[in-house]
Amino acid sequence: MKKIISILLISNSILAQTAKLDTNTILIGQQINFIITNKVSNTEVWPAYDKFIGEKIEIIKSSKIDTIDEIIRQKFIITSWDSGIYYIPPIAFSKDNITEEILINIQTPILEENAKLRDIKKPIQESIGWSDIWPWLITILIIFLITYYLRKHLSNKKEITITSKPEIIVPSDITALRQLNKLEKEKIWQAGNVKEYHSQLSEIIRRYTENRFEFIALEMTTYEIIEELKSIVNLDDEELKNLRILLQRADLAKFAKSKPVDSENIESMSIAKRFVSSTKKAKGNE
Repeated sequence: MKKIISILLISNSILAQTAKLDTNTILIGQQINFIITNKVSNTEVWPAYDKFIGEKIEIIKSSKIDTIDEIIRQKFIITSWDSGIYYIPPIAFSKDNITEEILINIQTPILEENAKLRDIKKPIQESIGWSDIWPWLITILIIFLITYYLRKHLSNKKEITITSKPEIIVPSDITALRQLNKLEKEKIWQAGNVKEYHSQLSEIIRRYTENRFEFIALEMTTYEIIEELKSIVNLDDEELKNLRILLQRADLAKFAKSKPVDSENIESMSIAKRFVSSTKKAKGNE
């Protein structure tokens, strides 16, 4: 009986997760759909692509992550500009939930037997007439008159010096901690607004990361942020792991309609504060 239940669970998981193409054979530059789906309950990590999927397979457009009947779904429009056979790598939604790699054959268009190559026609050049010149002459004359007037009437006036107060720059870590404390005091997840809570928490950390480390974290995926931090700052594995948990939890709450429990809500706030405190600039380096 236990074996039957295990087989049914495995079958259900396999049916829920898919990565498929409209077709496996296209011409160079032809666009097709690449769709990935998986059950919310079987999803620990969602794939984050930049501009390419695998080798030489370009992403033209990607949809938002959507959830219907406990199934997460995302669609990509893809193409390739090089002929050959390529593979879309397997997608690991979790340790035991991995798709198979997908073959895609990119073919070169076949010219008709009697087709001939023709030279590109040069653009027709029209002669420049008076109607093209006079607007420029009038513009130059107006600029000259305005310049002459300003020099004549303002040359004898005393220069007015405006002294502005120096701008006070608040360090990015202080700003982030203030925002985190404010969000914590508002208690919005306790009022049932869990999605909004994680959305604000993620934005505060992304904005802090962008200001502190000077890269566009607000426009990057969770995967891209973690990879960028690995390359520019020496953070230990535990800090990176906790930051990934915070951002992915916010992604799932926002896009996959996942609802973190109370302990996870509290944990995300603690992770955020520790990350800001441990990565702030030392005094004298601001």
